[in-house]
Amino acid sequence: MALGAWLLLNGSTGLFAAGIDTAATEVNQANQAELEMIKGIGPQLSTQILGERERSPFRDWSDFIARLPGVGPGKARKLSAAGLRVGGQPFSAP
Repeated sequence: MALGAWLLLNGSTGLFAAGIDTAATEVNQANQAELEMIKGIGPQLSTQILGERERSPFRDWSDFIARLPGVGPGKARKLSAAGLRVGGQPFSAP
């Protein structure tokens, strides 16, 4: 389903239609399908995220990076730009 249609069906505020993308996906609440809607997250990474999240929620981006092999600051920056949030926050390089 196209992102715009998904947002309309799932309670978009209408800001997306005005050209302002307010869609964000919280890593500690998203299911596998929601995670995989983020550009750069496929089945393998979403499975790793969910497995780590079962152990404990991600505290912040540094915790997210530390617990997921292959995810560094560059990948975190791209995931954040695509809408992923940790604790409601976008990635900010240390």
